[in-house]
Amino acid sequence: MSVRSERLTLAVLICGVVSLALSDFVSPVYWSLSFLVALLRLWRGSDFHLSEMQASFIGWAGFIWVIAELFLGRDLVVAFTDFMLILAFAVVIEAPTARNHLHRMIVGIFLLLAAAVLTDSVLFVLPLTAMLWFLWRAAACLYAMHWPGGDLVPTPLQHDLRWMPVMVAVMAILFVLLPRFEFQSMLKATQPRAESTGFSDRVTLGDFARTLDNRVVLRIELSGEGGDDERLQQSLHGRYWRGVSLSRFDGSGWQRTVTGRKRALPVAGDVVMVAGDGLMVDVYREASDHAYVQVPQGLLSIRRMPEEGFMDDAGAIRFRQAPPRRLRLQMELGDAAVVPHMRAPNRWELDQSTVPEALFDWLKPYAAGSEDRRQVLQQVAEELKSWTYDLQVPVDAQHPVAAFLHNRRGHCELYATTFALAARALGFPARLVNGYYAGEWNEIGHFQMIRQKHAHSWVEVWLDGSWQQMDVTPASRWLMLDQRDWVVESVWESVKLSWYRYVLSFEEADRGEVLHTALQSLKRYSLQAVLIAVLLSGLYGLWQVRSKWTAFFIFARSSPAWPVLDRWLIRRGVSRATCQPLRAVGVPQGVDAGRWINFVRDWEAQAYGSGDIWHASELKRHLRALCRRC
Repeated sequence: MSVRSERLTLAVLICGVVSLALSDFVSPVYWSLSFLVALLRLWRGSDFHLSEMQASFIGWAGFIWVIAELFLGRDLVVAFTDFMLILAFAVVIEAPTARNHLHRMIVGIFLLLAAAVLTDSVLFVLPLTAMLWFLWRAAACLYAMHWPGGDLVPTPLQHDLRWMPVMVAVMAILFVLLPRFEFQSMLKATQPRAESTGFSDRVTLGDFARTLDNRVVLRIELSGEGGDDERLQQSLHGRYWRGVSLSRFDGSGWQRTVTGRKRALPVAGDVVMVAGDGLMVDVYREASDHAYVQVPQGLLSIRRMPEEGFMDDAGAIRFRQAPPRRLRLQMELGDAAVVPHMRAPNRWELDQSTVPEALFDWLKPYAAGSEDRRQVLQQVAEELKSWTYDLQVPVDAQHPVAAFLHNRRGHCELYATTFALAARALGFPARLVNGYYAGEWNEIGHFQMIRQKHAHSWVEVWLDGSWQQMDVTPASRWLMLDQRDWVVESVWESVKLSWYRYVLSFEEADRGEVLHTALQSLKRYSLQAVLIAVLLSGLYGLWQVRSKWTAFFIFARSSPAWPVLDRWLIRRGVSRATCQPLRAVGVPQGVDAGRWINFVRDWEAQAYGSGDIWHASELKRHLRALCRRC
């Protein structure tokens, strides 16, 4: 039992350490040390250990170190987790005693609870389920939950498999019924979040939208229960998602112009861009290193802002600082042609001083052919769209626009920059916008996914008293995106979206929706469920009769012949305690010791092994044979 307990309690502890390893808030130094020592203990066995006194010194040293961390500014929850990981290291290498096994199980449970607060990865389900299994087995092995005859061996794994669905159901019910407390807003990520250089206030040409990165940055689904998925798919198809508006060009890149006209956006307040009724969607944003909110084309409103922020006079929305966690935003979408009111151009959007001479020279043939500046602008747009889209063309840091006009090939940032400066040269105010375009539809989960490879640059030009969107990037840009529907990936992204919605971003509306759906399903399929339960019960009963395994209690098998054996032992001067195994009692009077050992071996094989259970008649036959040999 000691070897089995050693492995099972170590497995419980490892599950807790692994669950914390998925968190961005825990230093790899702490969890990797505990994990590696646990693997070494599994390999070497109990020969690799320290005394209880030595292990306790490690625990006290960890406590003192964590107190120092708090004085150095470490967050309380993270500091407590560091201490638990140091304690896990101590109990891993402690001598294998019953008390040590208990310590491992308790520390493993606390590690898992800390991971439930700190870890936002859907992979957290794997160590959670594994710990549930190992905890069950370890407790059965340590405390003899299964056997009235003592704790000799645990029952076969298949006997516990029937209870695994019950344990998983209990875990799911706890996730649904219990509220999820939000601690991550108080924490700072110790590991880097997803980087996106194009969403800062200063962008150098060549830094944005040059890679086909498949990481998902936004997931969009319909709000509420059910809905028209086809309408959602059509509404999101070909829609632009504005990020940052950049107005000042300095020759090598773009900058956002800072003005004093900002609209404060308080927490839990609604942001109304345009009055009207539209399609309500939930937008799930990955943790990113920038504070900008991706604003879809035709946005009517944002409900209940999750963070404090502001909206500038160019229509860009940003938080006060980059949130350290994933966010859920509820947006109302209207017609993509609806443009919210934005302020008139500023002087930077009219500035021609940074327009390269090479661009003025390039525009002369177009301007000479027509006096209509609007028509010339359209001709320039059509010309640029006929060029070649190429992500591999290097960007000339000194003369990026001139090199692009010479090569006639490049990525979307160069196309947008050239067109914006051409519009200014023709007398139209213009600015560059970085964001995302379109996305791809997930057929499994029925939601839209926007990946990093959908990052895009386009231009807004002041025409007829309003800002109008113009995109001159060649259509070949979108042919580069692999639109193949990978079923496995679609399923995985659907699982992650469900995890974000029902676990990480759990709200009262979601909880009520889940309970309402469960009740409706129960009413709808109650008769079928009863019939299936009766059928399964009948099949199980037939299987029990056929296999002659009729002597199972709730948790495990148990021989019904124990009372007969106990009475026989008492008549021969032996008294057995209730949970005392047969091998621990003395040899009965008048029975040969060697034959008694053989009998005990046969008894344990049927009582705790995989053989058929002895009934009272079979036991009496064995006892009579034993007595005949006396």
